Amino acid sequence: MKKKLSFSLLTLIAGFMLAIQFNLVNQPVVSDTRDMWELKNDLLKEQQTQVELIDGISKLEGKIASYETKKNESKEEVLRDTLKELKAEAGLTEIKGKGVIVSIQPSKEGALLGERVEYISPVLLIRLVNEMYRFGADDISIAGQRDISSSVIRDINGQPKMDGIPLNDYPLELQAITDDPKKLKQRIEGSELMDDFFIDNFEVQIKEPIGELTLPSYQNDVNVERMTPIMDEGGS
Repeated sequence: MKKKLSFSLLTLIAGFMLAIQFNLVNQPVVSDTRDMWELKNDLLKEQQTQVELIDGISKLEGKIASYETKKNESKEEVLRDTLKELKAEAGLTEIKGKGVIVSIQPSKEGALLGERVEYISPVLLIRLVNEMYRFGADDISIAGQRDISSSVIRDINGQPKMDGIPLNDYPLELQAITDDPKKLKQRIEGSELMDDFFIDNFEVQIKEPIGELTLPSYQNDVNVERMTPIMDEGGS
């Protein structure tokens, strides 16, 4: 009787342990991937920054080499060339090249459902512009206005404005010049931002124009802050 009781007890314990093991094996593994995605996004941004820095160093080295070959030329001519390059990089001159056109307008589905869409979110527009630069855009214009490093997109009195100019006419068109229009188009189309535009009842169309794009020069005044001229105290 004692042996039967021990055997039954051992069987019960073994069955209980097997049941626990079965539950552990079959229980789905749930992990929080938010931190992982944040790390991936940060890594992509750092890699992009590194590429931009390397590209900038390469351009500067090219300029130094160019200056070395122009030692016999007048300083005035070198300064004129440098000024021309700096104005182009700052967006103060018209630029032409191949690229893509991004057109944004209220969705037809939202209109049919009676959902009123007035203005696009400045935050969403800023995210799109930043993504386009990250995806390979070199220069961008928004509604015919050149976007430069000091441009500001924000909500003013309930309307989205860029450098004080309203962005409330649809379709709202962004033009971007890039070395690889096809790649830029594909990356914009695959961006999660497209879902955000859809949620806000906007539809986005991206196309590659047949000919060259022409981006206008920046027309507003450029405010330069925290910069003072250095006086040359040395003799000539």
